Amino acid sequence: MHNTFASAGEEPLVAQLGAHHRNRVLKHLRSLSLHDLRLRFGYAITDEALQRYVRRLHFSRDALFGIFDEAAQIVALGHLGFDQGARAKTTAEFGVSVLPQMQRQGFGTRLLQRAAMHARNRGATQLMMTYVAENDALRRMALRAGMKLAHDHHEPRAFLNLQPPTAASLMDETFSEMLAAIDLGFRVANADVATHRITSA
Repeated sequence: MHNTFASAGEEPLVAQLGAHHRNRVLKHLRSLSLHDLRLRFGYAITDEALQRYVRRLHFSRDALFGIFDEAAQIVALGHLGFDQGARAKTTAEFGVSVLPQMQRQGFGTRLLQRAAMHARNRGATQLMMTYVAENDALRRMALRAGMKLAHDHHEPRAFLNLQPPTAASLMDETFSEMLAAIDLGFRVANADVATHRITSA
């Protein structure tokens, strides 16, 4: 897969996903190695469980974010969850996955930044990540983002305190999403044209 972001020398745009992206989300998850899937979900997950996870994604409650390649395929995915528990109104939980060939390029950090902006603007005061102890990459990302680590051998967590939303933060998110949506629209259209050419040849 060609890395169009690194060659352009630009930060990738992060698009918020909708229910019509379910198939792309599933394709992304299926493209992860078994090791990366275990790091993402905390256990060895089956394909049936992946399909169930994607079917149950609650786009109107949670928020999913993606970074796309030129073929409009998701190379990095972030899931920001707002649970129905006691901390639902104040704490949002974030999970992230990046395709193996696209790792170590800052995509996870970009998704974390975008998720933190969204959580802040929805009134959350804290963002949390839960990860397996061997996930050094996620732990380092959390430290770079200024998150506070809660050391637990069985279920380590990282916490980021969020500022209250402001008019500026709401405008920033709206503008960022507008740019990402336009960019993604072009990528999908170009990918559809390329697919049509191949099938028509």
